[in-house]
Amino acid sequence: MMEEAQHQAWYCVRSQPKKERLAAAQITALYGLETFAPRIRFRRKTVRGAVWFEEAMFPGYLFVRCNLSAHKRAVAAAPGVLHIPQFNGRVASLSDEVIETLRSELDQTECRVAMQALAAGDQTTILSGSMMGLQVEVIQVMPAEERVRVLIDLLGREVEVEFPTEALEQRRVGVI
Repeated sequence: MMEEAQHQAWYCVRSQPKKERLAAAQITALYGLETFAPRIRFRRKTVRGAVWFEEAMFPGYLFVRCNLSAHKRAVAAAPGVLHIPQFNGRVASLSDEVIETLRSELDQTECRVAMQALAAGDQTTILSGSMMGLQVEVIQVMPAEERVRVLIDLLGREVEVEFPTEALEQRRVGVI
């Protein structure tokens, strides 16, 4: 057991589309291996209004910490897994530091809200209320009040209006 722990490393695993969490849960449940399948959470405008979505930070991939010589077949055969990618005939490993750096950016549920705060000059969309869908320009951000002042073109005239930040579409942050 001690020798097995000494040869453990993090490996990238390719999952079936949108099955990253399932594959990670199966690998952990079946083989007791540590997995990492980070997720991002963001709001998107829909016909029902603004809705929170959650998806894989690395679509189609998860990370598994194991002794590859002992667990390669089991991991590759786990439900939701397609294969373990190889580069030039070798399975690439990641250092513990890379995974810890990623984890430090996430909350306890291994999820990150992937929105960037609005700033003056940004173009955005109103997500709720009678003006839903209207494109506006941010002219002032009031972070202490969680409100934003925007410029609306109303009947050929520009009018300043304040909205709560959650009523406006936020910018998605690029993923690592």
